[in-house]
Amino acid sequence: MRFMSVPSFSLKELAKKLEVDFSGNGDLQITHVCGLDSLQAGGLAYLTGPGGITSVPTPAGMSRQVSTSVDEINSSQVALVVSPEVQHPEHNLLISADPLATHVAATKLLNPEAPRIPGFSKKSGIHPSAVVSKRAKLGKNVIVGPKVVIYDGVRIGENTILHAGVVVMSDVVIGTDCILYPNAVVQDNSEIGDRVILQSCAVIGSDGHGYFQREGVNQKIPQVGNVCLEDDVEVGACTTIDRARFRTTTIKRGSKLDNQVQIAHNVSLGEQALISAQSAVGGSVKAGDHLIMGGQSGIRDNVIVGSNVTAVARAVITANTKDKEVLGGMPGRPVSQWRQIQSLINRLAELFDRVRKLESRQDAK
Repeated sequence: MRFMSVPSFSLKELAKKLEVDFSGNGDLQITHVCGLDSLQAGGLAYLTGPGGITSVPTPAGMSRQVSTSVDEINSSQVALVVSPEVQHPEHNLLISADPLATHVAATKLLNPEAPRIPGFSKKSGIHPSAVVSKRAKLGKNVIVGPKVVIYDGVRIGENTILHAGVVVMSDVVIGTDCILYPNAVVQDNSEIGDRVILQSCAVIGSDGHGYFQREGVNQKIPQVGNVCLEDDVEVGACTTIDRARFRTTTIKRGSKLDNQVQIAHNVSLGEQALISAQSAVGGSVKAGDHLIMGGQSGIRDNVIVGSNVTAVARAVITANTKDKEVLGGMPGRPVSQWRQIQSLINRLAELFDRVRKLESRQDAK
């Protein structure tokens, strides 16, 4: 079995490529990135401040920290990315104003993305088992993997990769530098921007859940709109984005959807949204930029959501919101109020017991 070679850089080389300063042993070979809890020889971890490392960004006031300081990392064989206020010249350090961003950039350098598709040894081409319409147009350096099906009228931009089992239906437009992982499906007339990532089994452009009843029988309403994913959108595994009934379901630039998310028809999701797993957005919702939805949260249909709104895990937004609201519970309410209610619920048994005792005393008089 042949493995891809993994690059390594000296600390000095890495600092130059990342355009940051360094201290310590510039010849130390950095072979991999890692977290503080798994540092081994050749590893590069990061601290966001002199006192600890902050986890993946969460709503204001809700971040977590691991209390690990530079003093606790004392090895000549590892390195850390730190902020400028950390003064430990005896350690192997990359010094950055944004340690997390620098660590991410180092991750990309040490783990270059390369398509590993069976039967391919070159940078472009169509696998013999793929079915590609003669009426489809593929740009330069497009890779079409095994069992891919591409319908009439499809246009695919340069450097896009379609892994095994991907289906791209009629008149779809896909931009440049996209990656569609195995078994992703893009249905008719969908528009995919540049640098979009569809994880395995994502479905773009399926019919919305549109029905009406006559004489007790469900009648299907045709869904004749489409879906538009703007540049730099990522869609998680088994996530579904429904086509609009008439116009367009839109996911705007830079938004990231986790696995098993449901976006209903006619939704407009603003730029740079972060939607966590098993969340659902109802039909015709209009959401502003920088929406954050925690796991298993939801927005009911026809709601207008402001910009910079956060729904914490399992919250359900049932009414229009202003900008910068943080909501919890069902129905969604200001998170401070929701926490007070939860605290009271946790004391219900105690309160009932006190009421019973008071009633017993009253009955005894």
